[in-house]
Amino acid sequence: MGKATAERPEAMPTFQVAHLQRDGQHVIIVPVDRAYGMRAPTEQARILEAFQRSAATAKLPGIVVPVWEDASGRMAFRAPTPWQPFFRTIDMVYVATALNKTLSLE
Repeated sequence: MGKATAERPEAMPTFQVAHLQRDGQHVIIVPVDRAYGMRAPTEQARILEAFQRSAATAKLPGIVVPVWEDASGRMAFRAPTPWQPFFRTIDMVYVATALNKTLSLE
Protein backbone atom coordinates (compact mmCIF):
# COMPACT_ATOMS: atom_id res chain seq x y z
CA MET A 1 0.00 0.00 0.00
CA GLY A 2 1.12 3.53 -0.70
CA LYS A 3 1.89 6.07 1.95
CA ALA A 4 -0.83 8.44 3.03
CA THR A 5 -0.03 11.98 2.08
CA ALA A 6 -1.30 15.02 3.87
CA GLU A 7 -3.59 17.03 1.67
CA ARG A 8 -2.26 20.49 1.03
CA PRO A 9 -4.91 23.12 0.56
CA GLU A 10 -4.74 24.78 -2.83
CA ALA A 11 -3.60 28.36 -2.70
CA MET A 12 -6.20 30.83 -3.85
CA PRO A 13 -5.27 32.71 -7.01
CA THR A 14 -4.21 36.24 -6.10
CA PHE A 15 -4.50 39.22 -8.44
CA GLN A 16 -3.00 42.68 -8.27
CA VAL A 17 -5.82 45.18 -8.60
CA ALA A 18 -6.26 48.92 -8.86
CA HIS A 19 -8.64 50.20 -6.19
CA LEU A 20 -9.70 53.70 -7.22
CA GLN A 21 -12.21 56.28 -6.16
CA ARG A 22 -13.73 58.47 -8.84
CA ASP A 23 -16.61 60.91 -8.37
CA GLY A 24 -17.22 59.49 -4.89
CA GLN A 25 -17.54 55.90 -6.11
CA HIS A 26 -15.09 53.04 -5.70
CA VAL A 27 -13.99 50.76 -8.52
CA ILE A 28 -11.76 47.70 -8.40
CA ILE A 29 -9.96 47.16 -11.71
CA VAL A 30 -8.78 43.58 -12.17
CA PRO A 31 -6.37 42.85 -15.04
CA VAL A 32 -7.21 39.37 -16.32
CA ASP A 33 -5.81 37.13 -19.04
CA ARG A 34 -6.89 37.85 -22.61
CA ALA A 35 -8.68 34.46 -22.65
CA TYR A 36 -11.34 36.06 -20.42
CA GLY A 37 -12.59 38.02 -23.42
CA MET A 38 -13.05 34.84 -25.41
CA ARG A 39 -15.25 33.18 -22.79
CA ALA A 40 -19.01 33.02 -23.09
CA PRO A 41 -20.83 35.97 -21.49
CA THR A 42 -22.29 33.66 -18.83
CA GLU A 43 -18.81 32.42 -17.89
CA GLN A 44 -17.51 36.01 -17.77
CA ALA A 45 -20.40 36.90 -15.45
CA ARG A 46 -19.64 33.92 -13.20
CA ILE A 47 -15.99 34.96 -12.89
CA LEU A 48 -16.97 38.58 -12.28
CA GLU A 49 -19.34 37.50 -9.48
CA ALA A 50 -16.54 35.48 -7.87
CA PHE A 51 -14.28 38.56 -7.92
CA GLN A 52 -17.09 40.68 -6.45
CA ARG A 53 -17.64 38.16 -3.62
CA SER A 54 -13.90 38.09 -2.92
CA ALA A 55 -13.80 41.88 -2.78
CA ALA A 56 -16.68 41.91 -0.29
CA THR A 57 -14.95 39.27 1.84
CA ALA A 58 -11.77 41.38 1.80
CA LYS A 59 -13.86 44.45 2.78
CA LEU A 60 -12.72 46.18 -0.40
CA PRO A 61 -15.58 48.46 -1.45
CA GLY A 62 -16.48 49.04 -5.07
CA ILE A 63 -17.65 47.54 -8.29
CA VAL A 64 -15.26 45.04 -9.87
CA VAL A 65 -14.32 45.65 -13.49
CA PRO A 66 -12.18 43.06 -15.31
CA VAL A 67 -9.89 44.47 -18.00
CA TRP A 68 -7.80 42.61 -20.58
CA GLU A 69 -5.88 43.18 -23.76
CA ASP A 70 -7.92 42.22 -26.81
CA ALA A 71 -6.58 40.70 -30.04
CA SER A 72 -5.85 44.15 -31.47
CA GLY A 73 -3.78 45.11 -28.42
CA ARG A 74 -6.35 47.50 -26.98
CA MET A 75 -7.83 47.34 -23.52
CA ALA A 76 -11.23 45.67 -23.31
CA PHE A 77 -13.39 45.73 -20.20
CA ARG A 78 -16.65 44.56 -18.69
CA ALA A 79 -17.98 47.60 -16.85
CA PRO A 80 -21.43 48.88 -15.90
CA THR A 81 -22.80 51.50 -18.30
CA PRO A 82 -22.08 54.50 -16.03
CA TRP A 83 -18.38 53.53 -15.84
CA GLN A 84 -17.86 52.89 -19.56
CA PRO A 85 -16.89 56.48 -20.52
CA PHE A 86 -14.10 56.40 -17.91
CA PHE A 87 -12.81 53.03 -19.11
CA ARG A 88 -12.71 54.27 -22.70
CA THR A 89 -10.21 56.95 -21.59
CA ILE A 90 -7.67 54.62 -19.97
CA ASP A 91 -5.41 51.82 -21.17
CA MET A 92 -3.45 48.90 -19.75
CA VAL A 93 -0.47 51.16 -18.98
CA TYR A 94 -2.72 53.32 -16.80
CA VAL A 95 -4.04 50.21 -15.05
CA ALA A 96 -0.51 48.86 -14.49
CA THR A 97 0.59 52.09 -12.84
CA ALA A 98 -2.53 52.18 -10.64
CA LEU A 99 -2.15 48.68 -9.13
CA ASN A 100 -2.24 49.21 -5.37
CA LYS A 101 -3.95 46.20 -3.72
CA THR A 102 -4.17 42.44 -4.00
CA LEU A 103 -7.31 40.36 -4.18
CA SER A 104 -7.48 36.61 -3.60
CA LEU A 105 -10.15 34.83 -5.59
CA GLU A 106 -12.31 32.52 -3.48
